[in-house]
Amino acid sequence: MPLIKHRFQFVSVSMLSAIALSLSSTVQTTWSQVPAIDSEVQSTEIIFNPPTAAKQGAPRGRKRGGASRGPCRQFESLAALAPTQDGIVWGQTVSDRPTFWFYLPSPLTDKTPIEFMLQDAAGNEVYSTRLTIPNTKSGLIHLSLPATAKPLQIGQSYVWAFSVDCDPSRPSISVTGNIQRVALDAAVQRRLQGAPSLEHAKVYAANGIWYEALNTLADLHRGNPNQRQLAAAWTSLLQQVDLKSLAPVPFVPCCTPASESPKRQK
Repeated sequence: MPLIKHRFQFVSVSMLSAIALSLSSTVQTTWSQVPAIDSEVQSTEIIFNPPTAAKQGAPRGRKRGGASRGPCRQFESLAALAPTQDGIVWGQTVSDRPTFWFYLPSPLTDKTPIEFMLQDAAGNEVYSTRLTIPNTKSGLIHLSLPATAKPLQIGQSYVWAFSVDCDPSRPSISVTGNIQRVALDAAVQRRLQGAPSLEHAKVYAANGIWYEALNTLADLHRGNPNQRQLAAAWTSLLQQVDLKSLAPVPFVPCCTPASESPKRQK
């Protein structure tokens, strides 16, 4: 009997060892077959870390156009690609002449001019332009402050407004908001040096610098529309500011005036 018992134990241990080796081999094989897409998706992950909005004296703004009648009804869903913090349409930039993005829900004609205006905190007009750009299709458009515009000052907040004059007999459909220029932190500058463009967008977003994060990623996405990773990052960024529905909207050319001049302070 003792010999039989020992023999049974030896067989059991051998079988368990074989099973363990087989499982180990299976697990290793399974992991080796996992595609590298996870690392690719992770590398394009972008997280917007919103700063605290400067509430004192800042108007709440309007992120979407709102209801209207007549010819303006087709522009009701006009929207600004901007974050909202505590009910205030507000975002930061590190540029002295930033780029603003908007959703144009309907094509423009020679009878639907658009207007953009920027004021400082005291109500002085810093820049304004009025454009008539017929045959502009519906989609995502951008407008950059030109070199002739007065540069934004670090630490200062400004109010912007973008309007579509769709009916001479009624008020324009408008979106409005606040923008503040901030200094680029030295640590952030070091992270940006030599980094690829997508990393720039991620660094800007992580540090709450909305306008550069958005514009950098928009340039990448419209230049590489078939890259799924960039499309996922674009969707994620817009989703974080309640604009996910605009993620599939195409980019369209618009808003490049032939000549402009800055407005003087009052």
